[in-house]
Amino acid sequence: MTTIRQINKLVKPLAGSGREFVQKEWCIFHTAIHHVINRIDILRTSEANHFRVIWKFCPSFSTGFTLEWEKWFEPGPHQFWLWSTPDIDERFVACVNEQVLPCIRGTKTLDDFVKLVTEADFIITRLADHVDTDIRVDIARGDLDTARTKCRALHERCARDPESYWGRIWRRTTDRAGPLLEAGDRPALIALLHEWERELVKKLGLEAIYEPTPFPLELAASA
Repeated sequence: MTTIRQINKLVKPLAGSGREFVQKEWCIFHTAIHHVINRIDILRTSEANHFRVIWKFCPSFSTGFTLEWEKWFEPGPHQFWLWSTPDIDERFVACVNEQVLPCIRGTKTLDDFVKLVTEADFIITRLADHVDTDIRVDIARGDLDTARTKCRALHERCARDPESYWGRIWRRTTDRAGPLLEAGDRPALIALLHEWERELVKKLGLEAIYEPTPFPLELAASA
């Protein structure tokens, strides 16, 4: 079974003071949070010698990694991550540097995020399938008319069964954003985006590396 000691040794060259990642138990988070949070998970499997490496990412102002986008990486074609491999630490670092980091560095802005989740690798988890996150992204990008239409439709779905599992989750977006969208209150929507972002950053324990940056909606409002 994969242990935290094995993970600590594996990620040590990448995570820590002055490095590009910070470790949180069995995963490492990329320290550049530009409205998208990126992390790499090192996950155990049912076999003690076998583990998995998965890149996951989500908007920094979403409800979090309960619904995320992900891509799995292997050390090479038709190969597996095995703790018994003599150079497994070097293989992991090489994989992160050569395969995962280019993905992360290309997924820092909201436009990058939206473009990526429409590509073939992520078609099973399209942004449109995550209706509340879709609305939040539209707001953040400044497309308030689209966000308003989608929020009205989702509000109607929630009203039919407000105490259902998804109804309760979706209402965390519609109850707050809906009235502000109807009023066209840009300052309040900007404040709400930052509030949502702070909530997720705190939940993930990333306060020490979080530096708030303006949303596209915010930049458009000040132009």
